Amino acid sequence: MSGTTISSDRPNICAICHQKAFGYNYEVVSCNACKMFFRRAHAEKIDDFCKKGGKCFDGDDLLTSRPKCRSCRYKKCVNLGMRYHNSSESQTQSDEEPSPKQSVVAVVPQHIITQAHIDSTFFQHLHALNETRYNAYCVINICEDPSFCDLVAQGSKLSVYLRPQEIEWENTERKLKPWGSLGVLLAVEVCKGLSFYNDLLLSDRVLLLKNVAFKSHHLSVAYDSFIQKKGRVLAPTGTEMFPDVLFEIPKCREIIMDLLTSPMKPLMELQITESEYLLLNMIVICNPAIQGMSPSGQDLLSRHQQVYARILLQMCMVSNPRTGPGRYAAILAINQRLDRQSVITNRVVQCLREYWAPNFFFSKILTEACRSDVYY
Repeated sequence: MSGTTISSDRPNICAICHQKAFGYNYEVVSCNACKMFFRRAHAEKIDDFCKKGGKCFDGDDLLTSRPKCRSCRYKKCVNLGMRYHNSSESQTQSDEEPSPKQSVVAVVPQHIITQAHIDSTFFQHLHALNETRYNAYCVINICEDPSFCDLVAQGSKLSVYLRPQEIEWENTERKLKPWGSLGVLLAVEVCKGLSFYNDLLLSDRVLLLKNVAFKSHHLSVAYDSFIQKKGRVLAPTGTEMFPDVLFEIPKCREIIMDLLTSPMKPLMELQITESEYLLLNMIVICNPAIQGMSPSGQDLLSRHQQVYARILLQMCMVSNPRTGPGRYAAILAINQRLDRQSVITNRVVQCLREYWAPNFFFSKILTEACRSDVYY
């Protein structure tokens, strides 16, 4: 493989600020400015707080300006997989201008992923968790309103969710079946089924579920509809998530369609595979940048997230060494795009209350997950 070919095909857009990049720094495609920022931020152990809701580096308008918020910038660096290396060799490599050859050396895995790895118990466990979630989502019908604290205090409720109740939702205060709330309950079950969950402090478990279950749910239902070749997120029954009457209200239809199509778009563009989805879901869940998480919790989540991220990178590289780094970055970027779902969900609720049901019910877990001061 020639140096010219490598140079023309390697990623050239900084994953953090979307400015021009020349290769990998601290395991992420990034520009020199973000590389230096991450190194300084790690050394200074910044504890700045964002004054604008923690979303300064979200969206696609970063090409025109780079926000000055240090907190959001550092959070995005960590979320995208930047890892500080203490060895002199790693430090030297990070300080140098990344060349095409260095970029490839940085991402080519030492251990090649084979079909044996894909079929290993590691992937079997992730597949089993996801299959259990989907099967439960097809039948779950329960009218409860727990908080995330309640869910942490309880053990697994999967057996309860698999025994659907007879509920006429239109005759309840909710008016319609709460697919969103029910899906988040099942995302919580996925988190509880992970090996490290019980190693977290109780307070860390609450923070984890509050910050990742909602995003994991939206990623999962988007993948469910994607593999069924649907153009938007549908209920597991194949029906619409919302009643037809809401689609007849123009204001409601617009916002609802945004909610149901946004998470589908990147999956369709990438034609994401099941293994890629499973790994991305674990990367979403193992978020070490949650504000308020204990140091031990952050370390535990970071170590697990690194494992999932490295395997995902290796799989992308084995599939296509030339386009692998770009695909890896694009898959990780889905995590950031999912942050919009909480904002859109709040807009949906406001719209339903204004144009359909003034007292529309919003569950405790969705209220907690969609709070503007929750940091993802």
